[in-house]
Amino acid sequence: MIAKKYCSHSGCKRLIDLNKRYCDKHKPKDSHVSKTSDYANEIHASNRWRKTSRLYREAHPICEACIKASERADKGLDKRAGMINLASSVDHIKPLFAGGEPYDWDNLQSLCDYHHALKSQAEREQKK
Repeated sequence: MIAKKYCSHSGCKRLIDLNKRYCDKHKPKDSHVSKTSDYANEIHASNRWRKTSRLYREAHPICEACIKASERADKGLDKRAGMINLASSVDHIKPLFAGGEPYDWDNLQSLCDYHHALKSQAEREQKK
C-alpha cells in the first residue's frame, strides 16, 4: 500500500500521493512551461528553482531590460525610454538549452512580462 496525504488546497479531503502537493482538481496551472526544452521544464518545476527565483526577484524587483532601455534613452541612444515595470519572472541570460547554468545568479535577470515574451520568442526562433 502506498502512503497518501490530503491535498494542500484548503478544505479539500482528497487523498493524493506523498510526492504531490495538490489533487488533479486543485493542481495549479503550470506557470512556466518551456517550449524549448524538457530539461528547462524539469529545472523550473524544482523547489530549488522556485526558491532561487523568489530570492532573485526580491533582490532585483525591477525589470532589468526596462532599466537598460531607460539608460539608453537618457544617453540619447534610444528614442524612447518606455515604462519601467516590476519584474514578473526570472530569466536565464544564457538559455538552459544552450548550456546556461540554472542557479548561477550571474546567468539570471529579472524581466517584466513584455521583455520576457520578447526574449522567449527570440530563443524559440534561435533554436529552430
